[in-house]
Amino acid sequence: MSVDHIVVEQFDTSKTYNNIKQFDCEHEYINRFAIKSLKQNVKKNMCQAYVLLDTAKNDKFVGYYNVMTFSIGKESFENPPSGSTKQVPVLRLVMLGVDKLYKEQGLGSRLLKHCLELTLGLSKHVGIAGLYLDAEDKKHDYYRDRGFQGISAPNEKNILPMFIGIETIEDALVPLPRRSDGSEENRGE
Repeated sequence: MSVDHIVVEQFDTSKTYNNIKQFDCEHEYINRFAIKSLKQNVKKNMCQAYVLLDTAKNDKFVGYYNVMTFSIGKESFENPPSGSTKQVPVLRLVMLGVDKLYKEQGLGSRLLKHCLELTLGLSKHVGIAGLYLDAEDKKHDYYRDRGFQGISAPNEKNILPMFIGIETIEDALVPLPRRSDGSEENRGE
């Protein structure tokens, strides 16, 4: 299945999303939120959301993420971001899900990249130190591989609070220089 016809756009509360009621990312809570609560939460400004739509299938709803502002007590960090406040302002990635029929196509990574770009853009207008999320058990390594660091121990359900700072986001989003053969240079070289 080609993903060339998959687009990311900001969730629009005036729009009816095709197939949102059938959305299934194999995570009950994320499914239920998309189907029953996403629209109301965006309308009430409790969060903002960005959706993946399959334009080849009448803008079929195939994924989303939602974000909100948040703050973390500086004492929660082993190595807190520098600054004088007791609370660290962040953007919080609350949920991210891709329909099971569209898995293994890099769409989750595409949503995460969009969220990182959003975080970086917002940091130029409001005070935020980075992006925060609570990673479930099987996602710790996924987020570590993308530059996030655990900021405290996982809870009893092995949910790990994770953070990525603005500087790390900037480094991650800057394209690598190209070699003369067209391949990307390795930052570690």
